Amino acid sequence: MTTKPQKIDPKQVRQFLADADKKAAAARKNLVIDEETAYQTAYQAMLKGSLALMLSHGQRPRAQLGHHIAIIEFAQKHLDPGLAGTFALFDRMRRKRNDSFYDIALISDVEARMRCVRLKNN
Repeated sequence: MTTKPQKIDPKQVRQFLADADKKAAAARKNLVIDEETAYQTAYQAMLKGSLALMLSHGQRPRAQLGHHIAIIEFAQKHLDPGLAGTFALFDRMRRKRNDSFYDIALISDVEARMRCVRLKNN
């Protein structure tokens, strides 16, 4: 199992949501400076928001390989099935972020803008 139980702490959930909002705003602001930073920050905002959801259900990911996938899958399982396209986007962001972080992958201005705008609208 990739999650483990944790006592629900409303303060912790609020902090993760606030951090997700802050990161989303920072991602939009970074678009004019550095597309890759904006993209990575938008990805972090998505993870923080999804982790807040997970924590609000009394679960947290195990610290192991694949924990980002576990966070995305948990959110997908617990949110509206109509958001399938959004979760496909999150998974593409995860893979692209991995490629750009651990290997050489370019994140275009257009791609970063699309992700940051999508994040703002969801």
